[in-house]
Amino acid sequence: MIKNVLRNLLILAILAVGVNLKAQNGLSFNKYKTNSEVQKSLTLLQQKSPSTTTLHKIADSSGGEPVYVLEIGKELKNVPAIFVGANFEGKTPLSTEGALYLAKMLLDSGNYTRKVKWMILPLPNPDATIGYFSNVKWERNVNDAAVNDDKDDQLNEDGPEDLNGDGWITQIRVEDPEGTYIISDKDPRIMAKADPAKGERGKYKLYPEGIDNDSDGEINEDGPGGINPGINFPHLFKSNTKETGLWPGEAPEIYGVMKFIFDHPEIAMVYTLGTSDFCMAPPRGGRKGGANMESIKIPARFASRVGADPDKTYSMKEVVELFKTAMPSRGGQEMNAETVAGFLGLGAAVNPLEDDLKFYTDLSDKYKAYLKAKGFSTDRLAADPDKDGSFELWAYYHLGVPSFSMNLFTPTKPAEQKPKEMGPREMGSRESVLRTSDPDEREKTILAYIDRKLNGSGFAKWQPYIHPTLGKVEIGGIAPFVTSTPPVAQIDSLCKTELPWLLTLSKKLPEIQLMKEVVTDLGAGVYRLELFVENKGVLPYPTAMGAKNKQPAPVVVILEGENLQFLEGYARTPVGEIGGNQVKKLTWTIKTDKKVLKVHIESPLFDATVKQIKIGG
Repeated sequence: MIKNVLRNLLILAILAVGVNLKAQNGLSFNKYKTNSEVQKSLTLLQQKSPSTTTLHKIADSSGGEPVYVLEIGKELKNVPAIFVGANFEGKTPLSTEGALYLAKMLLDSGNYTRKVKWMILPLPNPDATIGYFSNVKWERNVNDAAVNDDKDDQLNEDGPEDLNGDGWITQIRVEDPEGTYIISDKDPRIMAKADPAKGERGKYKLYPEGIDNDSDGEINEDGPGGINPGINFPHLFKSNTKETGLWPGEAPEIYGVMKFIFDHPEIAMVYTLGTSDFCMAPPRGGRKGGANMESIKIPARFASRVGADPDKTYSMKEVVELFKTAMPSRGGQEMNAETVAGFLGLGAAVNPLEDDLKFYTDLSDKYKAYLKAKGFSTDRLAADPDKDGSFELWAYYHLGVPSFSMNLFTPTKPAEQKPKEMGPREMGSRESVLRTSDPDEREKTILAYIDRKLNGSGFAKWQPYIHPTLGKVEIGGIAPFVTSTPPVAQIDSLCKTELPWLLTLSKKLPEIQLMKEVVTDLGAGVYRLELFVENKGVLPYPTAMGAKNKQPAPVVVILEGENLQFLEGYARTPVGEIGGNQVKKLTWTIKTDKKVLKVHIESPLFDATVKQIKIGG
């Protein structure tokens, strides 16, 4: 009996160890992870599936932190790949969790990794994450590069300070006759821009919380760090803007990202987890290009639609009038110079092309329907617009691939409530006299979310403080990360609901293959060969933007055979543009005395299997 008891205890001990090991080895989402924890998570995922995954170290950050990409499907050849980049600005830790969550989903299922590689970068800006994980939280987005922001003889000498000791870097408001802000008449917590057109005059100046450490009259103008990797990409890069860097890719993290992507031409789609949201709404247009707007030729395909002469030149004013007459509005968008410039593709590409907007719009409508079916509210604060120099814009405009971004969280909007009537006591208070402007709708939504979901804990009440240089001030405002980082308890539900859409998008990749051939014997050993190539995917290859800038690499059909002469056509023939679910015919006239030809597709993305074609007989 004692032996049986001991045996049972041993079995229980082994089971307990097994459960404990599972808990230790399983990837959990019950906290936001530091970079060290992110790297441990990537290692754990790689060790779980060593035959199909590999870790690529692509850079060391300016602060010496490693940056890794997890490749899933390393054993696959001639298949497209999807690159996933998250949290480029370092201040959306939920995006990093989302990238790890997606990696775990892929490895747990396998349904989406049979014919597609995945390359996942959870944290390309580890230096900036200190803003979230430090004892004093502040929304930092720059790496640790030594940059003299204020052009004096000191580096990083004037950063933020937690003056009131609440653990947050918020704002300082101080009364000043040259101020441009007033206290909102709808909510005294909100500082609104004074509107002179409404007879309003500014009463306050706003500063970030801190002091003038270097006595130059500025507050927090040269804090720790220098380059924001999230805006260090080439497209629409602005070298004269603070935090962008002197040139694209100056940040080692971003140079590493670009080199890795250029070294992997099989990348056919890009996802960005961050602040913008191309899944919810297509990339925005309306940017101005650099074309000559006083001498415009309207392409024939548009000229016939607007009643113009394709051989004549027009001023932009004339072109706008032609378009306004023929197409008063386009998708609810007013016809103006910026819209027309983007529509015609004038100058450098700075606006999404019309053919690409078709699939973006269709897929965003489907995404909203998907969320609605999941019971997920889309009535929430709009995601931030895409930024010049961002990864998602570079991927679309320079790489020419479908680029989708997803913002996993913004505060939901409250139900409309009847305004509370003010009593005489409130109407006569000092605060009510100052509240003379409508609040900023964004801040109004954020504050409603703070009150409703966070019990008010996401706002620092304005409190008096004696500032060493500004004198009597008040410190307060919305806490850092409130708008981007929900409570930890929501990580799993948000990722579980939204990320599967990215898996759905992966099923819409272009899929190009040889469909069938038709051989016609013209006599004397001469043949006409018609080869039909099909794209079985939903998305085109390349995108319209890809066709415009000749990226990515073309798909080439190669014909091979002994004693083969080409009377019409070439041995290597680019397929060119091919839309989703479309077929394209390529034609050759050849002469040969052999009975078999070999044909195959040359591309790092698609099947390179050699097909034999019988000639004659």
